[in-house]
Amino acid sequence: MNNPIQIDNLNFSYGPVSVLENAQLSLGEREFVSIVGPNGGGKTTLLKIILGLLEPQSGTVSVFGNVPAAGRKWIGYLAQYANLDAQFPVTALDVVLMGRLGKTRHLGFYTKTDRAAAHAMLERVGLGDLHKRPLNALSGGQKQRVLIARALVSEPKLLLLDEPTSSLDDYVEQELFDLLRELNKELTIVVVSHDVAYVSRYVEKVICVNRAVHTHPVCEIDENLIHDMYGAHVHAVRHDQEHG
Repeated sequence: MNNPIQIDNLNFSYGPVSVLENAQLSLGEREFVSIVGPNGGGKTTLLKIILGLLEPQSGTVSVFGNVPAAGRKWIGYLAQYANLDAQFPVTALDVVLMGRLGKTRHLGFYTKTDRAAAHAMLERVGLGDLHKRPLNALSGGQKQRVLIARALVSEPKLLLLDEPTSSLDDYVEQELFDLLRELNKELTIVVVSHDVAYVSRYVEKVICVNRAVHTHPVCEIDENLIHDMYGAHVHAVRHDQEHG
């Protein structure tokens, strides 16, 4: 199979406002990378282009050798602000089943295969015994795990996560990244984060996005480079941490 993501000479603007300029990006199978950059620098826009939700003005975007709209079936996506009312009367299992929409069904009830896949994903993220728990009765970390299970139940080969730990405490953040490290044995994972210091313990590369797109091995990122490129918007890598 072709590279999960291949982007060449990509340019994107919102009207007269240029957001991405001559962007280049290539990711191979089972890579684990983080996208960093200031607010408004183009991080979420880049994800939406990869998903085929936005069309660039020029350049090429390939997802597993296909145009993004066709490659989207191989992508699991967790948006920065999940469009899901926490007070809506649904269980953890109901939320995960939503990820099967468009995978094996379009109309009618969920199949036994759908339900088996949803239960398996809840087990995978450590919440198998909470499948009947209402969403609003789950902790913040548990909700994020449910949403990751929803992204995984479509059987993707690429997982895109936009600020998945922005509202979580340090302990839950570590639990979540430990889970992602396990998932990375099977999937390519891209995580948008402002905390380069933390994610550098897990990822192999850092993709710096601020109109331009530059990819660096973690060992090349230091406080001076981060400050020069982005000011004080993101935290520098801590080199005293070992990589898992």
